[in-house]
Amino acid sequence: MIQADEAQRAFEDIFSLINSGQFEHAEKQCKSYLEENPDDVNVLGLLGVVLLRIGKITDAKPILEKTIRLEPKFAKPHEDLGTLCLHEGNSEKAVQYFEEAIRLDGSQAGAYAGLAKALARLGEYEAANEAEKRHLELSPITQALAKARKLLAAGQTTKAEEVCNNISKQHPANTNILRMQASIATKDGQHIIAEGLLKRIIKLSPNHYQPYVDLGRFLGERDRFPEGVDVLKQAVALEPSEVSSQQMLADFLSILGQSSAALEIYDTVLQLDPDHSPALVGRGHMLRILGRRDEAIIAYESAIAVRPDFGHAWWSLASLRNYRFSTEQIDEMRAQVNSASESDNSMISFHFALARACEDDNDFDAAWQHYVLGNSLKREAIRYDPVEIEMSHDKIVDFFTTEFLELNNSLASDEPAPIFIVGMPRSGSTLLEQILASHSQVEGAAELPYLAMLAETLGSHRSGGKRYPGVLADMTAEQLTALGKNYVYHSKRNRPKNLPRFTDKMPANFAHIGLIHLALPKAKIIDARRYPLDACVGNYRQLFARGKNHTYDLDECAEYYQEYVRLMDHWDEVLPGRVLKVQYEEVVADIEGQTRRMLEYCELPWEDACLNYYETSRPVNTASSEQVREPIFGDAVGYWKNFESELAEVKEILAYLL
Repeated sequence: MIQADEAQRAFEDIFSLINSGQFEHAEKQCKSYLEENPDDVNVLGLLGVVLLRIGKITDAKPILEKTIRLEPKFAKPHEDLGTLCLHEGNSEKAVQYFEEAIRLDGSQAGAYAGLAKALARLGEYEAANEAEKRHLELSPITQALAKARKLLAAGQTTKAEEVCNNISKQHPANTNILRMQASIATKDGQHIIAEGLLKRIIKLSPNHYQPYVDLGRFLGERDRFPEGVDVLKQAVALEPSEVSSQQMLADFLSILGQSSAALEIYDTVLQLDPDHSPALVGRGHMLRILGRRDEAIIAYESAIAVRPDFGHAWWSLASLRNYRFSTEQIDEMRAQVNSASESDNSMISFHFALARACEDDNDFDAAWQHYVLGNSLKREAIRYDPVEIEMSHDKIVDFFTTEFLELNNSLASDEPAPIFIVGMPRSGSTLLEQILASHSQVEGAAELPYLAMLAETLGSHRSGGKRYPGVLADMTAEQLTALGKNYVYHSKRNRPKNLPRFTDKMPANFAHIGLIHLALPKAKIIDARRYPLDACVGNYRQLFARGKNHTYDLDECAEYYQEYVRLMDHWDEVLPGRVLKVQYEEVVADIEGQTRRMLEYCELPWEDACLNYYETSRPVNTASSEQVREPIFGDAVGYWKNFESELAEVKEILAYLL
C-alpha cells in the first residue's frame, strides 16, 4: 500500500494535470495509480471528472457510481453524475444528483450551476433563477466573468481583459475564462489571439460540441467559410440533436454554393424542429437555387404560417420573379409593419417586400417610399465607409503600375484557368455566367470568396512594414504561383465536375484584377457593365443576403459605381486588352454576337448550348436565379425611368458617365 503522504502527492499531481488541461495525461496517471489502489475514492473521483471532461460518458458513469458507493457523503461525484445526466438529457435525475450534492456540501458552486440548468430545462424557471443566484454568490470565477461581460458590453476591453487575466492565473485551463478572453480579443480586433484561444478551448474539451460552434462562428465572421464548415461538422458529429449548429452549418454550405448539401442539413434541422422558421426559409432558398420554384414557395409560405412576423420569409417570396401577393397577404404585411418596432430587423424586409408589391401594381411612388424606408433602416444597421473604400482603391491604383505588372508574374501553371466575371451587382453577371457555364468545358462556380480571402491573408501579413498590395512587391514568381494554386485548390469545393475551365462571378473582384494578373496569368476577366442608373437603382431595390453594403444609400451606391469605373479604367490603362467589357444592354440586343465575342476571348469553341443557356440545369445562387432559366428578356433595360423623379442627385453624381 502507498503511504498517506505518497497518496497525497499522487492526488496533487493528478489535480495539477487537470487544472492545466492535460486531461489525457491525467487519465493515464489515475488509472496507473488505481491499479494498486482501486478503492481510493479521491483518485476515483478525479478519474470520473477527467472521463466526463473528455467525453467518455460511458466510462465515467460506473467510476462515479463506485466512488459514491465507497463514500456516500462525497458531494463532488453526485455533482458529476448530475452533469452526466444533463448530457444524457435526463434532467429529472440530474436534479436529484445536484440536490444531493448540495445537501452534502452547500458550498459547491458547480452543483448550483448544474441545478439551475436542469431546472430550466424542466421549465421550473423561478427555482432555476434561485439556484443561479446562489451559484453566482459562491463562484468567484462566475462573478469575475459577469464583471468582465459588463465591461465588454460598455466597450472597456482593457479593463475586461485585466479582470480575466487576474482570475485566469489561478485557473489557467478554465474554458469559460478562455472563452471570455476570446470574446474580448475579438472585440479588440486581435483576431489571431482570439483564434488561438478558441482552438485551445477545443484542445481542452475535444469532445464538447460548443467550442467547435464558437470557432465555427468566429471563422464565418471572418468569411473563412470552408474552414468553418470543417469545424461545424465536428460540432454536429458530437451533438447531432443541437439545432443551432446544424443551422449554421447549412448556412455556411449555402454561402459556399453547396446547395444540395445545405438542403440536406436544413431538412435535418426541420426533422428536429418542424417549425424552425429560419430553416424553412433556408430550405426555400436552396430549392429556389436548384430550380424547384414551387417547392420553394411552399417552404417560404410555411415559414410565414409559423411566424407571420418573420419579414425575411416575406421578402423571399417578394423577390421571386412573377410572384404576386394576394390582397390578404399585403394587408398582413402592412399590419406587421404597423405593429413592429423600428429596431426590428424584420421591418427592413417588410418594406422591401411591400415595395415589390407596389411595383406589381405599377404604384412606383409608393414603392419608392418603401425602398427609402427599408434602405434607411438597413444603412443604420451596417458599417460602410465610402472614404475607406476610396483610400483602398487609391493604394491599388498607385501600386499596380504598368512597370510593376510588366516585371512581375507567376510561373506557367497547368491548373484549370478561371474566368472571372466582375462589376457591380445586378449588372448581368449571372446571365453571363449561365451562358458560359452552358459550355461543355466550363463549370459555373458562382461567387467564390477565395480571392478576397487571399488578399485579406496577404493584408494581415506584414513584410518589412508592408501590407497588401505593397507586400506583393517582395514576392517571387514561385510565391505568386503558389497564391494562384491556393485559390484553385479552394475553388475545388465549388466545382464538383472538375472541368477544364470555371467561372467566378464575385462582383467585387474588380479591385483584385492586378492580383489575378500576377497569380493567375492564364485567367480570363470579363467586366459585366450595365447602364449606371439601371445598375444603381437595381442595387437599391435589392435586399442582399450579406455584404454589398454600398447599396443601401443611393448616393453612396452612385459613388461606388464611380469608384468601380475608375478602377476598371486604370486596369485598361496598365493592362490593355486584359479585360473584356460586356455591356448588358448589348447582350439583350444581340445575345448571339456577344456570346461569340465572349467565347472567342475565353479561347473556347462555339457551342449552340450557350445560346440555349436557359435549358442548362445547375444551381444558381443569386437574385437572378429565375431570370437565367428563361429566354432573355428586355424589361430590365431602362427600368430606372420608373423612378426618374427621385434620381436628380444620382444623375448629378454620375453625369460624366451618362
